[in-house]
Amino acid sequence: MPRINRGNLNEVHLVQWIKDLRARVERLELQIGMRAITFSPLAASVSGTAFESVAFTVFPRSGSSLAVDVNVGGALEVQATVDGVPLGPSVSSSGAGTVTVTGFLPETWAFGDRKRVEVRARRPSGSGAVSAVALGGWHR
Repeated sequence: MPRINRGNLNEVHLVQWIKDLRARVERLELQIGMRAITFSPLAASVSGTAFESVAFTVFPRSGSSLAVDVNVGGALEVQATVDGVPLGPSVSSSGAGTVTVTGFLPETWAFGDRKRVEVRARRPSGSGAVSAVALGGWHR
């Protein structure tokens, strides 16, 4: 990260400096130790094109990111949410296998506070039930 001198405090330099600083903090956060998270099932499968909750967990925030492994039985779109807000982009599967959903926890979630995190899934199209099982996750 370049050092800011008195002569280069224009907006372009400051914006780039802040972006570099944010990227550095995110890299450092990924070096923090992981904590395993266990999910409780809510449903074994989904059949609709609207997101349905398949698993949940409650834990106190002690880091800034979350990742969840989900075993899916077919084409599904999967996301993790806190208070109904997605933690990151949803992940799509084209067939059976395991997908990992990742994201950063919202800044409104204070350290130490306990919140409910849900894994939600939906069919992108078609009909019939497709299995979705949260295998576990980690928080750092």
